[in-house]
Amino acid sequence: MRTSPARAILLATAIQLVRFGLIIGALEIAPDLGIHGWYQGLFANAVCAAFAIGVVTWLRLWRHSGLFVLWKSGKAPLLLLPFVIEALVWLAYPGGFASQAPGIGLWALTLLLVGVNEELTSRVAVLQTLRTAFSSTWAVVIAGVMFGLQHLSLLATGSPSTEDLLTILVLTSVYGFSLGAFQFRFAWVLPLILVHAASDFTQILTTEPVPFAMHIVITLTLLAYGIWLLKGHKEAPTGAPLIPPR
Repeated sequence: MRTSPARAILLATAIQLVRFGLIIGALEIAPDLGIHGWYQGLFANAVCAAFAIGVVTWLRLWRHSGLFVLWKSGKAPLLLLPFVIEALVWLAYPGGFASQAPGIGLWALTLLLVGVNEELTSRVAVLQTLRTAFSSTWAVVIAGVMFGLQHLSLLATGSPSTEDLLTILVLTSVYGFSLGAFQFRFAWVLPLILVHAASDFTQILTTEPVPFAMHIVITLTLLAYGIWLLKGHKEAPTGAPLIPPR
């Protein structure tokens, strides 16, 4: 179903703003619920995951999400490899990773919840909403930028410097663009949740700071890869779902 660009942008923005509000609200009420310290972030991620599930249900996008597809034949699994490599490359430099409090298991859980809430929100709800008004390329680009901007939530959960914040916004926008290009091409969000969680996991638990140059190389590579994914797929009519119903 087609809609106007303004309506699509407003709905996509509203989804992201509500998610941001839930993060603020969850962190605010967590102490009243007896949740403190690191566990406040876990609680906020759980709330956002529930919100993402609710939004995808409300928009009736489950059949187009690919969440329940365990395997796709053809090119899809092979074309996941760059994202898998990106998630693992952080282990190669400078010396692997080490457990941090409160333990690897809880970090894995909270970052899996991050993968669930961010992928369902950005790569399913927001991307498909934008597809009702924009071409695939513009939908993926705008969704990628919105994904980067949603990391402004770091202002609520920490105190990053302006330089660090701007860097994070650019890097995450490109990462979101490349993931969005894959989702547009294959509508298979399940592996994107897993590689997203794995990438966050390995980056957060690295033992030493990763050189900025390494971030730049990886980001430019993913940008080129996302462009290639879009270029290599026939354009569907504006308003068409990511994958037409069978």
